[in-house]
Amino acid sequence: MTSMKFDDPYYQRLRTFLDASNSETDRGRALVAASLIEEMLEEVLRGFLLEGAASKSLFDGPNAPLSTFSAKSSASRALGLISGSEYQDIEAVRKIRNAFAHSVLVSFEDQKIRSWAAALKTGMSALDALDKAHPSRADDPKQRFGMVTTSLVSALYNRAHYTKKAKLEDRHWPE
Repeated sequence: MTSMKFDDPYYQRLRTFLDASNSETDRGRALVAASLIEEMLEEVLRGFLLEGAASKSLFDGPNAPLSTFSAKSSASRALGLISGSEYQDIEAVRKIRNAFAHSVLVSFEDQKIRSWAAALKTGMSALDALDKAHPSRADDPKQRFGMVTTSLVSALYNRAHYTKKAKLEDRHWPE
């Protein structure tokens, strides 16, 4: 059986993310997942905002207001491009990424990381509804992080497509 080939840059990034997630260390997994979520947020924002130098300057350059993960997630939420629960999860992913990026001793077993991972919700409602003793529950912080970040990446992958359809248009305001 031959595998299907897709000529889609978003799909290629998703495939790279999934491959990297399976082969990375815990630190690498946290950094790769957060990096792709940040890239996807930028795609969502760029797809929605007006085209041109003013929008480009929001992302590019040393003092660009939307050059950080935090700014991209906040702007996406403020513009209604992500839900409140997605925003909360993205902020938790960002905190987990920062913890791994700033300490060589951090792991998914650290209490702080465990609590942030336990709070992740995107795509977990069916599993969370299971009895606490059910083997399919995803209470392990590393497993939960992986499942939620995959759900977020999938949601943002689709969102980038839809925000382009709702792209802002230049308006002429009465004087």
